[in-house]
Amino acid sequence: MMTLKVRMIFSALLSLYSINSLAIQNTAEIASKANDKAQEMPWKLWRTDDYFKVSYRIDSVKNLIEIKAQAELTSTLAGFLYFIEDLEMTSHWLDNAESAVMISEIATNEHIFKTRFKSIWPFSAREIVVYSRYWQNQDLSIEILLEDYGDNIAKTDDAIRMQVLSAHWKIIPTQPERISITYQFKVDPKGNIPQWLAKPMALNSIWTTLNNMREQLPKSKFQQQIKTDIQEIQHN
Repeated sequence: MMTLKVRMIFSALLSLYSINSLAIQNTAEIASKANDKAQEMPWKLWRTDDYFKVSYRIDSVKNLIEIKAQAELTSTLAGFLYFIEDLEMTSHWLDNAESAVMISEIATNEHIFKTRFKSIWPFSAREIVVYSRYWQNQDLSIEILLEDYGDNIAKTDDAIRMQVLSAHWKIIPTQPERISITYQFKVDPKGNIPQWLAKPMALNSIWTTLNNMREQLPKSKFQQQIKTDIQEIQHN
């Protein structure tokens, strides 16, 4: 009789374990499918003109905005790379940026840097730490991959650490000293900023950034410089 009771208890526990495992598996599958669905959400056009096009979509799982910014700019490929690598000038073109500092230069095309953003009442100052790597494809286009590196660097006491969920540049030379850029990114600002406020802030900020780049990039000193690892499109 005792043996029978032990077997019944063991069977019941095994059944509960199986049900629980199935529930966990189903939850994981639902989350995975939801994430895939979020990635498939169509882009919504926010604003466009003769030079820029900005679209967005909402990640229904994380309730975050993902932005795709496209622009036609006057610049060489090397000039563009040097421009965004000049961290001392970042605050002049990146909207709301207060400063940017290099943490580590791993290679010519690999860097780790931190950018600090100004506080906007009633929100605290924010910072982001990013690993960046670029490469050139056979068609001469350049891609820049940005990955979050915040977990590896100590936080600043007076700033909230944001998190990069995805970020990618693609720069295509269309003719000598003319490029087409696409910048797609999704960042978690942390600190419980409501979406109704985060959305217009992010969209207006990227539009201002594009305008700053369009104005400053062609005049930068880097347009006369070359990068030995970058091949430029040639004049016909």
